[in-house]
Amino acid sequence: MKNRSIPDYNPQSEIRNPQSEAERFRDLIRERTGLFSGDNWRDAFSRGVPDAAGRAKCNNLAEYYHLLRVAPTETGVWDELISAVTVGETYFFRDPNHFNALRHHILPELIRRRRDVRRLRIWNAGCSTGEEPYSVAILLRELIPDIDLWNIFILATDINKEALQKARKAYYGDWSFRQTDPALRARYFYPREDRSCLRRGVRKMVTFGYLNLVEDVYPSMPTNTNAMDLIMCRNVVIYLPEKVIRMMADKFYRCLVPEGRLIMGAAETDTFLYKQFEVAEHSGAFIYQRPVKPVWAVKTSAPPVVLPRKRPPRRKTPIMRAPSPPRKTPPSPSLPKPIDYYGEGVIHMERGDTDQALALFRTHLKKKPDSAPAFNRMARLHANAGGLGEGLQCAEQAVRHDPLFAEAHYTLALIHQENGHMDEAITELKKTLYLDPDFTLANFSLSNLCQRAGRQDEATRHRAYAIRLAAGLAPEEVVPGSYGLITAARLLAMMRP
Repeated sequence: MKNRSIPDYNPQSEIRNPQSEAERFRDLIRERTGLFSGDNWRDAFSRGVPDAAGRAKCNNLAEYYHLLRVAPTETGVWDELISAVTVGETYFFRDPNHFNALRHHILPELIRRRRDVRRLRIWNAGCSTGEEPYSVAILLRELIPDIDLWNIFILATDINKEALQKARKAYYGDWSFRQTDPALRARYFYPREDRSCLRRGVRKMVTFGYLNLVEDVYPSMPTNTNAMDLIMCRNVVIYLPEKVIRMMADKFYRCLVPEGRLIMGAAETDTFLYKQFEVAEHSGAFIYQRPVKPVWAVKTSAPPVVLPRKRPPRRKTPIMRAPSPPRKTPPSPSLPKPIDYYGEGVIHMERGDTDQALALFRTHLKKKPDSAPAFNRMARLHANAGGLGEGLQCAEQAVRHDPLFAEAHYTLALIHQENGHMDEAITELKKTLYLDPDFTLANFSLSNLCQRAGRQDEATRHRAYAIRLAAGLAPEEVVPGSYGLITAARLLAMMRP
């Protein structure tokens, strides 16, 4: 059945009415996704929006606008629109300056620094159809002779689910190789029909997932956006408003370990917007680096302590005067409430003030050395900052003090996973679900690990149950165990391709 007719976009109407329908769509799409910010947004509108409205079976653009306004960004109606208005044009080893810097400076330095633990964590934010993260994986295979002994995690995220599906398949035409050394193409790809297919060893190095850089909260252990050695986010924020860019820069800063690197697009270099980073130039490319963060003084939001004032000495009663009537004893001043160091730590943790939160939890533990919740939160903070050793110790302390604390076993599982200890991670996730079978994030994480281990039946079962649990929550309800970072709608978007 043919879709109902959708009126074409008429640029002349904008001349008569600056607040046109097209601009309303542009503002909504920009607010939700950061897209539609370049000079060519009118072309994207005329090409994609009416077509997407027709697929949504809307009678007109006004009806379609209302549908988009009330629908969460993770839903299918937005997926259709994003696929219709984004091109996502990319290719392997795009921008020689950046890849020369990666090949000759950045990756060799990271490899040298991580040689003792043989672990690297890399995030490609805005990966499109996968050419960029796969290019990084190929470079790593070229630079690390014993790469099979390393724990290398490359996360690749995008808001376009259709592009992510193509990336997972890893089939590419000749146009994707227009800047690729033929020898590399022959080494890492094999022909399949009229396209080139990436070899399995490289495909397995990259994990793809949905993430909206404008709306989602990161860093987050459940989404693996923490403790990164390198983040690449090229040609994503070039036309975003300054306020949004600042927000993303702050989040990227917190996602990186000290001395971690951030690579933005060649036209996105702005030391003013990324002033918390140090900047270096390698091979003609400007690279941001997170400096070693100084320890901050502990601050609390508790009320100041008010000490009682001393009363002046009472004068002696003269002998010849009648005695004064007895004075009422003034009430003793109320003592200040004791500071809730654990509660203060939670507040600072939610603000992203890692050092203050850690200091407050340590103070709390001096009074309550068996506080499993404090140890568990400290484990999360250390792991988010890249301190997996300290995080592991704190998580183990949490489990030791409270073996029935499901969330502590879950935290321990995530840290084992980041350390590359997959069997231990699976064991701890199973303990988590034994204690709390309805722990949504534990089911989600276990499904991912079982998938990687080739245990397809288990993966399918846990993923289906996680979807069922998340679907039972209100879309904006925070998923337990995510520390306010993941809503039910976000989790469903990550689980449903």
